[in-house]
Amino acid sequence: MSFRFTIGKKIGTGFGVLILFIIVVFGATFVAVNNGIKTFQKNDQTTNELIQVLTPSKEHVSNLKLLVNESKQLAIQWVNDQSRNDVPDKLRLKNLIAQNIPAEIAQIRTLMNDWDVDSDKALFERAVGKIDTLFGFYQDIMTLLPDIASYDDLMSSFTARFYVAQDGEVSVYAGKIDYNLLSLLNSIEKQEEDALALVKSSSVESKENFQALTFYWFLGAALIIFAIVIAVFTTNTIVKPLQSLRHVLIEMSKGIFPKTRIKVTNDEIGDMSLAMIGLVDGLQKTSDFAREVGQSKFNSPYQPLSDEDVLGHALLKMRDELAETERILERKVEERTEEVVQQRDEMERQRLKLEELYKDVTDSIRYAKRLQYSILPPQEVIRKVCPESFVLFKPKDIVSGDFYWFYETEGKSLVSAVDCTGHGVPGAFMSLVGANGLNAAVKEHRKTEPGLILNELNKFVSESLNKASEDNTVRDGMDLSFCTIDYRAMELEYAGANNPLYLIRDNEFIIVKADKFAIGSFDPDSHVYTTHKVKIQKGDLIYLFTDGYADQFGGARGKKFLYKHFRDTLLEVHKKSMPEQHDYLKQQIEDWQGPYEQVDDILVIGIRI
Repeated sequence: MSFRFTIGKKIGTGFGVLILFIIVVFGATFVAVNNGIKTFQKNDQTTNELIQVLTPSKEHVSNLKLLVNESKQLAIQWVNDQSRNDVPDKLRLKNLIAQNIPAEIAQIRTLMNDWDVDSDKALFERAVGKIDTLFGFYQDIMTLLPDIASYDDLMSSFTARFYVAQDGEVSVYAGKIDYNLLSLLNSIEKQEEDALALVKSSSVESKENFQALTFYWFLGAALIIFAIVIAVFTTNTIVKPLQSLRHVLIEMSKGIFPKTRIKVTNDEIGDMSLAMIGLVDGLQKTSDFAREVGQSKFNSPYQPLSDEDVLGHALLKMRDELAETERILERKVEERTEEVVQQRDEMERQRLKLEELYKDVTDSIRYAKRLQYSILPPQEVIRKVCPESFVLFKPKDIVSGDFYWFYETEGKSLVSAVDCTGHGVPGAFMSLVGANGLNAAVKEHRKTEPGLILNELNKFVSESLNKASEDNTVRDGMDLSFCTIDYRAMELEYAGANNPLYLIRDNEFIIVKADKFAIGSFDPDSHVYTTHKVKIQKGDLIYLFTDGYADQFGGARGKKFLYKHFRDTLLEVHKKSMPEQHDYLKQQIEDWQGPYEQVDDILVIGIRI
């Protein structure tokens, strides 16, 4: 088998390479940007530590060191200067002990929560312990020398001087505190220098990371050029052939056969082109044959495109029927020429023939009625599917375009009220199509969900009426409401084409709306029908119907019965038994109709849960 560069392979190859380039560029860019972001985050964290922790800590430790030294000097001055306790220096010492130094310690404790070096915390705590001891010595001095007179007490004065001597407790502890705070200050300054160096190195690293993105910018530009190449390639190999096919289809939709030959490629579009060429040739032959038949050349040869060529076989049948009709007409002309003198008798015979024809047609329609009624479920089937129910069915003519459908499967009851386009014989033919479609969807395809059944029915109708054919002029369809009742789960599923479902519960109406597109009015799979699920209760009343009841003209002014009037009537009668509801609704519409003609088939189905 020769290699075919199909549309899928063309698109897959082009966009596969493009996606690979995108992944490479994205991955490389992501790594570069991510590294830069991490460096920025590290830089930001270090900067915050500098601003919010290290620098303030250094300032407060330095202040605390100064305040402790100041307190030492003030304590020495307290002992050496005989003065009152309210002099500024003594008040300053008291203030240092009571406020300033504790405030600095508190500030440093707050900042200490963010310190990373445990030895610094331990060093500070040792200094604080010594400060507390130093404050105890200060209190002893203040107790020994509380006023001017106390300085004259030699014992008190000597003891106080002993505290502040060169090797006294105040000097010793102040020196230790100063050493501890100086060591802590040196450690913090070292950390500050390290942080500044890290910030500087992080900035350089970030700059290098983002400078590396320049290469990926050029790679991104190359990626854009490659995408343009892919787009041009796709246009030349896919879009242009499709546009050529589109032009041919547009020409054919106008009844114009293409004059130029379609180019065939080695891919799916080539397959479509071959099919289009075959279609054009076949239609050309069909057109020539139809022209020959129109000129009464009934011996012209013609071969259908295939056994499934509906149009071709129809043309052959039409040719034979036209030939037969022409022979019949010729024979009748001869007979009329011979019998012109017996015109009156011939007219009488024609009248008799018309009466016979009328009788034959009527008999055929009545037979069609028996055929149509054969598709309608008998009462025993209806009672089995829905024990408490009624069916009000009033065809406009002998046969009807409305029909009802009941079926039980998988323990579920399936019910439908269907209104086919038209009434009389055309409607009856459509009803046969609809009944067969429902049977196929449920019995053959095993569908029980209403929406899926309506989708299958739409497909069946479209195929049965050849709606996919461009030359098909049949635009018939059907409106219906379809419900599936699960008496065990007490659940109702409903789907509808233009016809809603009415549910009466506790004297109130629940209207389940239908989809606004008829069966057979659209191409299969272009729309789908919605399945509505409703929890039901014992005693609920469900009504399915066609539009004949509400559209019937009558009353005092010859107007339509209307849906509101119909709903009011159902509310009036819903508590009655099902046979009584049937009789009441039948009598109501007949009284309303009066002398007016019935305008459409009437169908109402009532079900009590």
